[in-house]
Amino acid sequence: MSLLVPYLPPRLVQLGFDYVLAVEAGDDVQAAQLGSEVQQLPGLLPAIAKLIVFPVTGLSDDTDPCADSFALDEVGVLYVMAIRGWATHAPAAAAPGIAMTIAHFVGQILADAPTDVLQALQALRDEEVERARAVAASVVALHR
Repeated sequence: MSLLVPYLPPRLVQLGFDYVLAVEAGDDVQAAQLGSEVQQLPGLLPAIAKLIVFPVTGLSDDTDPCADSFALDEVGVLYVMAIRGWATHAPAAAAPGIAMTIAHFVGQILADAPTDVLQALQALRDEEVERARAVAASVVALHR
């Protein structure tokens, strides 16, 4: 998975997830504040989608691959490709829709119940920000 998901600095992980959370919560003021920065980074939301989608759909080293696992992997790749294309061709207009699509994926696949989407997104944000901080710390340590 680490080779498929590019490194994002903790600040950008936080920004991307906070934007998705604001859109999902219907917080138009917060979404607008974050949206201007998100829209200047058209690759940010596709990268956030990768962080969420690939661990769920990607081929696992833990189990023997089968036809279903290859199909699920390809569905994840297609999902992220569609989001990337959407973000590339219309970054300003696409951001809210991409955020809603990411939240919908979390709600359908990762949340325990439809009402738990915000909690699931917050938990994913905290986990991914911590992971990004650990990567950043190890990169700094390597360059000392």
